Amino acid sequence: MAYSNLPIGTSNPGCIVILVDQSWSMNEEWETGTKGDVAARAVNRILEEILLACRGGEQIKDRCYITVIGYGEEVSIVYSDMISELPSALIEVKEGKKSIPDGAGGIVEVPVELPIWLQPKAANGTPMHTAFERASEIVREWCEKWPDGFPPIVINITDGNANYPEKTSVAAKGVMNLGTTDGKTLVFNIHIAKIGFKTVFPNSTVNFQQDSLARFLFDHSSILPDSLFDTAESAEFSLEQDARCFGYNVDEATMIKLLNFGSLDVTQVRALPLLPD
Repeated sequence: MAYSNLPIGTSNPGCIVILVDQSWSMNEEWETGTKGDVAARAVNRILEEILLACRGGEQIKDRCYITVIGYGEEVSIVYSDMISELPSALIEVKEGKKSIPDGAGGIVEVPVELPIWLQPKAANGTPMHTAFERASEIVREWCEKWPDGFPPIVINITDGNANYPEKTSVAAKGVMNLGTTDGKTLVFNIHIAKIGFKTVFPNSTVNFQQDSLARFLFDHSSILPDSLFDTAESAEFSLEQDARCFGYNVDEATMIKLLNFGSLDVTQVRALPLLPD
């Protein structure tokens, strides 16, 4: 059965590529800050969670290869290496707050340290095609190295307005056509749209038919394999047949949840246990 070479571990690592829109429009205010702020916070949060999940005592086990690419004024690789090298790429640690249950049915905020690898940026246009081309290079090399492994996952966070839609279409489909003996690369698109209707894993564009940018991203999102339905449902996603790996206008919490699932669910041992390595 395709997409079945799980769980991931040091002898069967995963490959996760995260693309982050850093164009001028990401400076627009959204629900909990600017679009760029929200995207950066979500990515930093997931990087931290993956790092913690791969830590065994003082050792960080190389259960996955992580790449983060920003695209806006330039297309740059923020990080691209095995997870064990992530601490050395840390930019800074900020003081922040985290909401947790207070044990009495309420919520309290506690101080936390927030590691930062990705800084929010917002300038110039949206060279999404180049970001997907860079992703193709990384995915191709990974598949050559691990030809029988679980297919790479590419997650694109954007407000959707690519500079060159035709080139972006070619590049995105090119990534989707790469893969291993276990299946083709899975491409997720997380669309930061306008405040309003939200949907995750839709199987049609009926609820955002008027949004041409959303339709474009939907068309370039992979169909979720049946073998991952149980994992998605255990993460409390509601699915229908032919569900696309697409989130439309999701809030920050749901964005983190999608990134978590899209990162091979490495941080959720209950849903997708790691190899006892």
